[in-house]
This record gives sequence, structure tokens and C-alpha cells, in this order.
Amino acid sequence: MQRAFDLDVDNCKGCTNCMRKCPTEAIRVVNNKAIINDDKCIHCGECIRVCPYNAYHAISDKIQKINKEKFSVAIPSIAVYGQFHLGTEVCKIHHALLALGFDYVYDETWGAELAAKALMKKLNESKTPKPAINSNCPAVVRLIKVKYPSLMDHILEIQTPMEISAILARRKIKEIFGLEGNEIEVYYISPCPAKSISVHRPIGTNHSNINKIISLKEIYGDLVREMKIKKELCTSTPSKTGLKWVLSGGQCEAACIENSIAVSGLENVMNILDEIEIGKLDHIDFIELMSCNESCVGGPFNFENPFVAKNNINYIIKNTENSLILNDDLDKFEQLYDEGFFDSDIKLIRDHQSHHTSLKEAIKKLEEVEKVYHSLPKLDCGSCGAPTCRALAEDIIDGLKTIDECVILKVKNNGSKS
Repeated sequence: MQRAFDLDVDNCKGCTNCMRKCPTEAIRVVNNKAIINDDKCIHCGECIRVCPYNAYHAISDKIQKINKEKFSVAIPSIAVYGQFHLGTEVCKIHHALLALGFDYVYDETWGAELAAKALMKKLNESKTPKPAINSNCPAVVRLIKVKYPSLMDHILEIQTPMEISAILARRKIKEIFGLEGNEIEVYYISPCPAKSISVHRPIGTNHSNINKIISLKEIYGDLVREMKIKKELCTSTPSKTGLKWVLSGGQCEAACIENSIAVSGLENVMNILDEIEIGKLDHIDFIELMSCNESCVGGPFNFENPFVAKNNINYIIKNTENSLILNDDLDKFEQLYDEGFFDSDIKLIRDHQSHHTSLKEAIKKLEEVEKVYHSLPKLDCGSCGAPTCRALAEDIIDGLKTIDECVILKVKNNGSKS
């Protein structure tokens, strides 16, 4: 899988909304159609969010194709819990997933609580330069890799709640049912394309413990229908600490990190990364960066307004009884930590090695780009199909466009001739 979403060129009108909002300038408009540079795409989903013509669609595994010959495990993103009306119990969502054909549901909030414990401990032990940056938002990690490679060392390498939950779910199935690796298939119900691509093209780790990804949009209607049909009495038993993880500031709170900042939304994230890069924030211990507004509850595959979803999750937190929260995995935290269970390995390695250039070549290219850029009008009008004049200059040096494609220069040149 190259991307976790697809572009329907028939629906694309070349309006440039996606091009202008793309944080890594991965999109161009050519012949009134958007074109995506997969080397620059960080799968943040901004293009999906802003397209007025629904030209972008999630690439998702289908619920109808659950392999009945294997034991299927569903791990719904914690953000899923905020997508239904106020007061919807977590266990009702789990029952609905079972009704759709899954054999078992593992609650990601428990993986998130363990991740929070590991975050707290690793932050105290790590020699990561300040401020340390969270590693659980794949879009942010890819953004740093593409646009801020000098900050890669600031990323605190910890397994995500998604991966932690997948491993623990597999262990639980083996313990309860005696089933081994290939007999189990793990599905993640995803709120965003970044988490989807992190399964198929993970950064750093050799492989994901998730087998398949289902977009929440793919099954949302089915879940609502099953919850209306099923009337089982149940009591929610998620981790109250883990529930906070998908809310902006939730990781800082769950890990009890006082000297910290929480930032959500890509524009805000890039502003903070700019400040980290020039050394303005080295007095901060930890910065939680999430690409979606309000964190994972704002994912582009979600249905509910992120502020409403946040309120729904806070309601669950307030109404979950402490006496019902039991999970033996939490008791194994120290043992798991000592085994290196929570360690991740995010390295500064490009997906395509052929794109590596020497420092001398990079400086020469930068000088050439600057020369072309100074000859352009610097209006960033986007009429040429590039998001900015500097992006057009880069495209010209890369041989993708010519300076004749600048509409403003063309008008000026034609005016001077007449």
C-alpha cells in the first residue's frame, strides 16, 4: 500500500484547496487535476478534510472480508468511543463489533495506559534532547522526517497504544484459546489515514502486529444499526487513564508530565516545530504533537465533530466506576518494561534510498532554487499548479515544470511585448 487514501480524478475539479492545505507541499494541480507526490505525503488527511468534491476516499479493508478461518480480533481506536451519542457505553460498541463478525475485542485504552506509564518512565531515564516529542502520531513523525529531519533525535521512541494492544491481544488469545500467531488476525478500526499507513509502511519497526485496517467510515453505519438492535445490559470497563490519550493534552495528563505543552492541528504543530528547531523551547521537558485538531478525536475518518466527541469521551471518563476497572496486563508493567516491550525504533531512513544527496549537491540545488525563486513574483497565487512560488522554483529545478507556467510572468511578458 503506497497510500491509505485514494484520489478519484473524475471527482477532482482542480480547485487547489488540497494543494494549499498540504503541510509538506506534496500536491500539485496539473491539467485541472490534483497529483500527489508519495515521497512527500505524510498521510495526515488534510486533503480528505478540505476537498469540497469528495475526491479523496479511504483505502480500507472490508468488513465483509473478515477471514472466517482465522480468529479475528478487533481493536477500535479510543477515538471511536466519542463518535456516538452522549452516554453510549464502551461495551455496547464492543458488542456491536462482535455482532459484525469479530471473535474478540481488545480495548485500546489499556494499551494507552501502559504507554502512559512507559512514557513517564522513559522520559525520566532517556537522554533524548529537550523537548522530547511524542512518537504515537504517525503523521507528525513523518512530518518531522520530511520537513524537520534535524529534530528526529527529539522523538521519544515508544510503541504506540495500537501496537501495544495488538501484542497484548495476541497474548490474551493464546492464553484463553490456545491459538498461535498465524491463527489470529488483528483488525484496527482507524480514525485516520496516518495510522492506516503506519501498519502497511511503518517507520522504524520491522513490521506491525496489526494485520488489517478498517476505516471507521467503512463500518460506522453498521455499528449504529447493531447498537440499536442489541439491547444487552452492560457496564463499561475501559481505562480512565487510557481514555484521555486521544484528547489534546491527554498524553501529558496520563503520564503526569508537568513541564509539558500539548499542541494539535498541523499548522500549530509546524509553528511549534519551527520554534524547537531554533532552540526556543529547550526548557520544556515534553511536547505532545498531534496532527488533527483536538488530537485523534479530530481524525478525518471520524464522523462526529471533534469537540462533541471530546465531550462524549469525557462523559465516559466521569461515569466509569473505578471498582470495575480490572486488567492484569497493568500488573505486568515493570516486567514488560524491563523486557523492552515498549521500545520502538524510529530511524532517519528515507523510504527511497535513491533520493539521498550529498551536502554539496544539496547546497548547489538550494542555490539554484533561490536563483529561480527571485525571478518569480512571490505572490503564491497557485495559478501555476504549485502551492507557492518557492515550490514552483523547486519543481523547475527538478525538471517537473518550466518558468513559462508562471501565469503572472506570462501576463507581464505579454504586456511588455504589446
